[in-house]
Amino acid sequence: MKKAILSSFFILFVMIGAFPVHAVEKPIKEEIIYSIVVDRFNNGNQAIDDQVDLKDQTAYHGGDIEGITKKLDEIKAYGFTTISLSPIMANAPGSFHGYRIEDLFKVEEQFGTLEDLQKLVKEAHDRNMKVVLEFVTNYVAPTHPLVDDPAKAEWTKQTTVNDTLWLDDAITLNQSNAEVKEMLFEAATFWLEEANIDGYKLHAIDQTSPAFLTDFVDHVKSVKPDIFLLGDVLSETPLSEDYLDIGIPLIEYAPIQESIVNVFTNVGTPVTNIYNTWEETGKREGLIYVDNVYTERFTRKIVEGSLNPETTWKLALAYLYTSPGVPLIFQGSEVPMDGDTTEEVLEMVQFNSGNEKIRDFLEKISAIRTQFPVLSYGDFNLVDTNGALSVFKRTYKDETMFIAYNNDTETKTVSVKDVPEGMQLSGLLGDNIVRENEQDEYKIALDRETVEVYILEEDQGLNWLFIGMVVGIFVIFITAIMILSYKQRKRERKSL
Repeated sequence: MKKAILSSFFILFVMIGAFPVHAVEKPIKEEIIYSIVVDRFNNGNQAIDDQVDLKDQTAYHGGDIEGITKKLDEIKAYGFTTISLSPIMANAPGSFHGYRIEDLFKVEEQFGTLEDLQKLVKEAHDRNMKVVLEFVTNYVAPTHPLVDDPAKAEWTKQTTVNDTLWLDDAITLNQSNAEVKEMLFEAATFWLEEANIDGYKLHAIDQTSPAFLTDFVDHVKSVKPDIFLLGDVLSETPLSEDYLDIGIPLIEYAPIQESIVNVFTNVGTPVTNIYNTWEETGKREGLIYVDNVYTERFTRKIVEGSLNPETTWKLALAYLYTSPGVPLIFQGSEVPMDGDTTEEVLEMVQFNSGNEKIRDFLEKISAIRTQFPVLSYGDFNLVDTNGALSVFKRTYKDETMFIAYNNDTETKTVSVKDVPEGMQLSGLLGDNIVRENEQDEYKIALDRETVEVYILEEDQGLNWLFIGMVVGIFVIFITAIMILSYKQRKRERKSL
């Protein structure tokens, strides 16, 4: 009870900025990113709904930039520090997704205006949040003016994009052409300077040459030295080292995502499976996520496995927020939304429905990650495992944390020895306190499908003052009940 009260105050202080050290100009490793598909998020201005057709899953559904601005406070309340928007540049008719670009220097009219974008960025910055735009450098729409211009025949390549969502008829740009590079560099500069955005998520870097990406990164950093850069990957083939060393610090990596999903949607599977995958990748620390615009919803996998959405989402979110990497949460996960097909995955966000306990947990785990830098920068080592209960240790400077994930079908226990003398393990998610036993061990016991994040605190022993207060309140309560019961019986006897 006491820890629950203190935990509530802890979250409140973090969310309102009582801990200002990490509130301004966060390094990229400290970010928590919310990924938005603009057209399928929130309709804030119905006056620009000319192409909207809610009955057609391939048409615009009305989400716009103003709708995002109106939801900034809600997004921030969940602890997100950066919003990443799908492409907002002018597109061919019906291209709600934003990947068939007709004008690299203009906002798609169905999403709003440059002024709307400038307002969104300003409002986000006022809340210490960053705005990142997805930038498509590889393709343009068949209707882009350059495609039919004979003078620009060398600007495109005669290649076909196959089996890629929304890009079947896209025209591939020749990025080795100096004029194409200049056009893309100018467009990148335009949005950085005119809208004051904080960075880019580069679409399909696996389909872009490392040479072009290197030049692009150098250019945008010359415009904005502290730019945030993310990398989107379409292929399941692992990227070569060339892509990992070009200055894009946060890159999607499907094997980690697949491992997380497979573990937490199969109760009884050890969390060490994810750890092993992470080690096999060379301990990469990029974007860490469970679903995105190209996958089925994580909730769909939960439903298919007849699992409890609340417990499964809590385990997955805890792993995203406490393991190496930067959490990337797809819009609607806070509900959490369900969906298998692209049409279902991209339904408008259902803001007025959902599981309050999952939302509360999201706020709590975000507050914990924000307050403790060890979760952004710390080493990540396996302590021990028992069945599907795994305990990990994170250390950074003078901070140490233990994170225990029990994905088992029953309560499990793991012993921890590497704890300084005179300390106890205090859980931040529940009322779990672990003290040293007679064997000089700290036994962590967790119920099935639960997680706990432990900090080290000085062992104060039992809090007899608090226990006395609880006992006193209980005695007063029982006494009051007995008095009221006695008076009620007395009244009943008089009425006979």
